[in-house]
Amino acid sequence: MISAAELTGIVYVLGAATFEEICAVEKEISDLRGPTHETRSLNELCTEAVKEHLLESVSAEDVAGVGTNDNAYLITGPNAFPEIPPELSQVIDILKLPVRKVDMDTISKKLLKSFQKKVHGLKTKIEAVEVDSEEIKKLESKYSDLLNLYYDYDSWLPGRFETVADNLMEISKKIERLKRSN
Repeated sequence: MISAAELTGIVYVLGAATFEEICAVEKEISDLRGPTHETRSLNELCTEAVKEHLLESVSAEDVAGVGTNDNAYLITGPNAFPEIPPELSQVIDILKLPVRKVDMDTISKKLLKSFQKKVHGLKTKIEAVEVDSEEIKKLESKYSDLLNLYYDYDSWLPGRFETVADNLMEISKKIERLKRSN
């Protein structure tokens, strides 16, 4: 079984890959390495990698040369530190996988839109919350997650997430006011 760092290395080299392609690459690498103890499924590994922003899911329209299809593609995310498996070049030759280019401008716009929805959702929750210390802690946790994600995205796609910085500061102030009134 490949590691999370190797998973990001595979996607990094390919530019973008479908889950099925990742499965095929992982199978070939496992065959070349011989029997290994599998600790969790590749699906769980990919799901966790997306959750931790090691990988980001994009649509076919964001990937050059794949045409129009309904496949989701994975690209390396802001938290990825790719480790390229030594067997990868051999596997790419065996499977005849293409290296793809992604349109980071389009991807950054979609990620920004999605991020702005999350920020707006948190703002709405803050405005609707009853002053309860347990609820305030949950809001603080969600804010902290968004702030960390903002820094990740901002370092990964410099200058493209500046518009949400003021909104995050506003949320921070609202949470502080809720804490003081509690």
